[in-house]
Amino acid sequence: MSEQVKNTVTTQENDNATQRVPQEERKGVLNVALVAAGFCICMSGLFTGASMAMGLDLKTALIASVIGNIILSVYGGLIGMAGAREGVATSMLARHSFGFNGSKIVSLVLALSMGGWFAYQCGFFGETIAVMFPNAGIITHPTVAALWGGILMLLSAYFGYKGLAVLSYIMVPLITIVAIWGMTVSVNTAGGWAAVATLQSSVPMTLGAGVVMAVGSFAGGASAQADITRYAKDSKTAWIGTAFGYVVANVFVIMAGFVTSKVTGEGNLPAAMLALGLGFPALIVLIGAQWTTNDNNLYTSALGICNVFPKAHKKKVTLTIGILGSIIGSLGVANYFTTWLNILGLFVPPMAGILLSDYFFVKGLHYDFGKGTEYSSWNLLAIIAWLVGALVAKYVTWGVGSLNGLIVACVVYVVLMKTVGKGNKGQIGTVIEE
Repeated sequence: MSEQVKNTVTTQENDNATQRVPQEERKGVLNVALVAAGFCICMSGLFTGASMAMGLDLKTALIASVIGNIILSVYGGLIGMAGAREGVATSMLARHSFGFNGSKIVSLVLALSMGGWFAYQCGFFGETIAVMFPNAGIITHPTVAALWGGILMLLSAYFGYKGLAVLSYIMVPLITIVAIWGMTVSVNTAGGWAAVATLQSSVPMTLGAGVVMAVGSFAGGASAQADITRYAKDSKTAWIGTAFGYVVANVFVIMAGFVTSKVTGEGNLPAAMLALGLGFPALIVLIGAQWTTNDNNLYTSALGICNVFPKAHKKKVTLTIGILGSIIGSLGVANYFTTWLNILGLFVPPMAGILLSDYFFVKGLHYDFGKGTEYSSWNLLAIIAWLVGALVAKYVTWGVGSLNGLIVACVVYVVLMKTVGKGNKGQIGTVIEE
């Protein structure tokens, strides 16, 4: 039995949430690269660098960061390539592998995971502002700072990809300049790069462990790379933009956190910069790093909800999630859900593995979207592979859990589709898009 589904909100104003991005709206390398860099420049990268500083020397940390981000670039780039070729977001790509209704489960996982982290990051932002500037009055109270921080992050996401791009054009160069300033002061304080290179670690760590940390710091984000690269004018643009985001921007952020933490012994870049007497630059880094990443969390969450409810208006969805997330974050409620969010996050990389295997190995690098497109309603084989991948990500302790889950889900899906799935077995019902 088939059903008819109509997407009624498909205008440019809706940020092409449920349709292909028209070719005339596609962007060039600089635009996509800066948006990707803004996505990657985040507090988690700074904390990853600080964690590496506890166990690695300068050379090993740099090698680990580069290797880890090359890995992220490869699988994020493949997802990004699919998004660029088809011009659709991650949640829409899932319509062909998971089925039209099955993709709604994927979208909900993305929406809840990214929306939950948006709320958590708002609360974390407020707490950090309060610690950094304890005597600045009501504006830096954790609850108040979380609210105004959430509103800032909401503003750019509200305007869709254009909002992300404008913010990235401003913040990425500014954060880079300030972080270089902080690193320079750190290096001079230590007595030069040679002195930094000789600083010993309190708890020695292996190169492999460093690579695991680098990959794990942004494995979930790379799984949604198509949300950015759907606006790329071609696959080459998507690849260059993605590689710049990870191999250049994310490596830089990790090493900025590493150097300043190594020199000062502080656990994060803003605190380390404060210890070096750089209060205002630390504030810029804190606000910029949180803002350019958390607006992407909200952006991806809203795209997921729009795939679940095709008639929804993306700006209204973004506004609703953003306001609720800011309030929840300001009240500290999100702190109680971090374990649940981490569990939910286990499902994101294996989902990406299924999208990759379906697009590149099953469907021959081509999807149809729009009026008259026929999808299966549910693909049970995709759901089985997804669950297997998530279990591997959770319980296999060797290597990088998220990457293990992605690879296993990819392999299991291809095997199932090439054997059990012949003749559309495992697929239930059809949906025809009007």
